[in-house]
Amino acid sequence: MYIGATTHIILDEVPLPDVLRMMADTGFDGGELALRHLRAIMEADNPEAEAEVFRATAEELGMRIPQVHLSVAKMGSLDEEQLSADLARMEREIELSALAGIEIGVLHPVGGFPATLAEYRRVQQIRIDSFSRACEIAASHDCRIAIENTYDPHGDETSAIGRRRFGATIIDLHQVIDAVDADNFGICIDSGHTNLFGLPLGEAFRQTGERLIATHVHDNHGAIDEHIEPTRGTIDWEDGIAALNEIGWEGIFNLEIGPAEGQPIEVQLMRMEHVVAMTRWLIGI
Repeated sequence: MYIGATTHIILDEVPLPDVLRMMADTGFDGGELALRHLRAIMEADNPEAEAEVFRATAEELGMRIPQVHLSVAKMGSLDEEQLSADLARMEREIELSALAGIEIGVLHPVGGFPATLAEYRRVQQIRIDSFSRACEIAASHDCRIAIENTYDPHGDETSAIGRRRFGATIIDLHQVIDAVDADNFGICIDSGHTNLFGLPLGEAFRQTGERLIATHVHDNHGAIDEHIEPTRGTIDWEDGIAALNEIGWEGIFNLEIGPAEGQPIEVQLMRMEHVVAMTRWLIGI
């Protein structure tokens, strides 16, 4: 197991190659390409060149960047035009991510909010078909797709099954993976989402088992998605780490926490050093 962070841990005005250098200098072994940075690469004058600079910088620093957070796609949408646009954008994102040396794209299992059981079943099938297409796209670039757990409730959302949000249980994720039946499909466990749903983190990891291929690690107090550092909220980290060890996880322990807003860069760097030290203590490395 090694320590990483999503690249939005530093404020936006820092160029992406410098973000990697700062992360390496403060002790991170790797990380995840943040969605905001992926979009910056896509919007560059020469996206391919930007992706290759990212890859070269990571290799130069010895930083392992196995995963990227892809744009949220309407994976169960009944709006065919919206779904088609989402999949086209995903294809471009995966293409550039692969050029950047990234192997795993993280996606939320979101879809529509059907009003009837028949509509709900249609959404289920569309979600399966959409993830099947995502896995096909990823496979063409030697990449994998990780489906991320969600949580209930989500504002005032309601559907044919009430305030239930698909993907909050690990069983939901397994059902999609079983239905798609693709070799390059696994699970990303988001620790903050498990806590908001009331699912103990250790149990989430144990239910995921060998299908775990990506992590989003952060804490909260069980009410809102705070994205604070581990041990600052109410998650049982002792059991969570024990479960990771039980399932033999050797991949990234990726902190999905934001920057120290409003603080000088020197303060942000000191905070990052503290986070690395605390995380090393937490996971025992």
